[in-house]
Amino acid sequence: MGLAQPRAGGTESRREILRVAEEIFARKGYSGTSTREIAEAAGVTKGLLFYHFQTKERLYLTVIENMVKAFQAIVIPQTDGVDRMEHVRNFVVGYTDLLLEHSHIQKLIARELMDEGKFQRKIIDEYLKPLYDFGVEFLKSGIADGVFRPVDPFTFIQMLAASNTMYVIALPLHERLLGQNPLSPEVLARRKEQLARNFLRLVQKD
Repeated sequence: MGLAQPRAGGTESRREILRVAEEIFARKGYSGTSTREIAEAAGVTKGLLFYHFQTKERLYLTVIENMVKAFQAIVIPQTDGVDRMEHVRNFVVGYTDLLLEHSHIQKLIARELMDEGKFQRKIIDEYLKPLYDFGVEFLKSGIADGVFRPVDPFTFIQMLAASNTMYVIALPLHERLLGQNPLSPEVLARRKEQLARNFLRLVQKD
């Protein structure tokens, strides 16, 4: 009976803890963030936080793992025989939407990589490298099959990742440069269309 209460609101409280943790970890880093701070911001007790995640480390990694799973869903085609050009377009659009939904995750990961944090190697080897490897192989196979023009796959993936990462990280700068809200539906729709068109041009054969 003692566990019945946490389970009753389990899904909602767990989601809120993850949302708040993503923001605070991104802003203050792993070492600078306390579980008490996250629990208070999420409106839950520390006991409920630890019920869901057991340790601060587990919470931190779950924040990252959830993002990686969502990223995998748009990176890796869900069916065989996918239209490669259409998949590039869908990825550009889906990646933009994903980063806007998880706007703090890029800061969190950038902080971990730049500061050579405790989880840097794990994030690189287990989370990021497999996604980059898949993207490179996807382009290589498309080139080999005559679908894509010969481009450097790694450079293409870097450019694609950086275009959205910097847009999200530097939103105040882009608002100043654009003279309008960079997150407005009109601006985002135009940006996604332009990004998709430009990246497709890079790989489209003459």
